[in-house]
Amino acid sequence: MENEKKFEPVIKTIFVVFFLTYGLHYFGYFLRVRYFNFIGALSLPEGVSHVFGYLGHLIFLLIYIIYACAVKSDRKYFLSVFRESAGKSIKKALLGALIGFGAMGICILAAAAHGDITICSAAGTDYLLFIFAFIAVFLQASTEEVESRGFVFAKMFGEGVPFKWAVVFGSLFFAYIHATNPGFGFLPLLSIFVIGVQYILIYHYFGNLWFSCASHAMWNFTQDFIFGLPDSGKPAAVSILNTTVSGSSFFYDQKFGIEGSVMAILVNASICVAVAVIGKYMKSRKVDVR
Repeated sequence: MENEKKFEPVIKTIFVVFFLTYGLHYFGYFLRVRYFNFIGALSLPEGVSHVFGYLGHLIFLLIYIIYACAVKSDRKYFLSVFRESAGKSIKKALLGALIGFGAMGICILAAAAHGDITICSAAGTDYLLFIFAFIAVFLQASTEEVESRGFVFAKMFGEGVPFKWAVVFGSLFFAYIHATNPGFGFLPLLSIFVIGVQYILIYHYFGNLWFSCASHAMWNFTQDFIFGLPDSGKPAAVSILNTTVSGSSFFYDQKFGIEGSVMAILVNASICVAVAVIGKYMKSRKVDVR
């Protein structure tokens, strides 16, 4: 009986945070559908329309900003991006971008070596469009980081949910909001869950949301706009390199892309282990990484 009473507030916090965030997300999703309809009616070039699709996440960000202004007790979670100085944030963002690019690069090279995909140069590249695309992808990734790491995980953990539970439910939420993407299934669910764990561990041990924002952005930008592969199942429209797909295997999933592969799960799980080991080591040595 005592154990039940002990866990009641923890379970309540998990449910409140999960469904509160999903409610805000669903409202944003409802508005974003209208935004997509508006973009579609403009008859923009396919590549430009694809980039504007990423900018649709600004609707979610606006909702979170309004919520943060209205609910003072939760404001600190949404404002966690301003926790450190600009200099420290830039350094960690650059490291995060390197990790995101490297992780995706390893997965793509493995899929190419196995023969699942073939990479060749693309002609007529519009570099101004790709600069715009990177900004759009960074805003999209940062919005998801503010939502899933800055709020869902941080609020659960900050309000008494044990760390392991906060990691699990924070990552489940991140995976759940991708459930409507094309080709979603068990392996994509597991893959995005592991990616969610990775970004939570980065945020927890290094105390900087820009680190995970940049890693997330480069992971997405590399597969979509550099190699022309699906981003979480959503097909690419314009890319620096042209990549053709031959089949599915351990290294690639035709329905969901790189993120639906066992290879991606193993690469990101390895990063999780590395982040946890390095973070705990620095904590034990009392090295200030925040």
